[in-house]
Formats: sequence, structure tokens, C-alpha cells
Amino acid sequence: MKSILVTLLLLVSFLVVKAGDESISYVKAGGKTYFCQQLRQGLFRAGVVMEDGNVLRIPFGKIEAYSCKGHLYERLPVMCENAKPGCTALMEYVTSRNGLRLYKYCQYGECCDPAANNFSKAHARYLYSIFKDGKFYLKVDKQNAASVLPFFGIEVIE
Repeated sequence: MKSILVTLLLLVSFLVVKAGDESISYVKAGGKTYFCQQLRQGLFRAGVVMEDGNVLRIPFGKIEAYSCKGHLYERLPVMCENAKPGCTALMEYVTSRNGLRLYKYCQYGECCDPAANNFSKAHARYLYSIFKDGKFYLKVDKQNAASVLPFFGIEVIE
């Protein structure tokens, strides 16, 4: 009797843990929201696997927002020194507080200085920005990170 009870408890706890891992995946494009079983990311398009098994291919330029594996991405204006006016990108939502939302943007680039014979491979550089009501509010950099990030509950390690 005890072994049946223990087995039943293990089965129920496994199902509860498994249910907590599921996240809703969706894509917002063209004013419509598509809920999907799976989201496949390619170089230029996202493959949205619908519940009936059909695959809908949407160019990344037309995607307004998407959620995949518990991460939320939204199309917002890029605010960095190399960005063209009106340039937008899909940025990952990190956290929010008091109407301010913190986003992370991954930018790949090379660091090279031909005059100093310094060349390095392309690497990821993360830029953090704060938006309020969908509009740019503040860029997080080395000078203000120690005061801005704790406001959002993020510990700064120096």
C-alpha cells in the first residue's frame, strides 16, 4: 500500500513539474496573433508550426513581437551609435518596474583597429535600454549601470 501511495505521489509531482515547464509560444505580425506549438527561427524567416501541423513562414521584418521558450521579444527602436534613424530590432524583455521596461539587444560586431594591427573575431555585445510606453527612455551604460540596474532588482557585480 505504501509503495502504491509513493508511486502515485511521484507521478503527480512529475506531472506538476512538467506542467510548469510549458510556455505559450506566439507570434504577432501584421496586427494578428498566431499561437503555435513550436517556433523555428531561420536566418530571414520564422517558421511557425501551428497546432494542426501546418507551417506558416513569416519574415522577421514583419514580426512585431513573439514569445518562445519563456522569452518575450518586441520590436523597438535601436538606440546605439551605429544605428540608422528609424532602425528597429527585436529586443528581449528583461523586467519592468513603475512603467519602465528593461530590454536587452544583442549586437554582433568585430573589434578591429588596422592602425594598431589589432584584429579580433566577431563577438556578441549586449546593449541594455529602458523604454516607457514603447518609446526610448534611457540607455544603460557603464556610467549609470550601478544606479539603474538595482532599481530593477538586478545586482551589479564589479
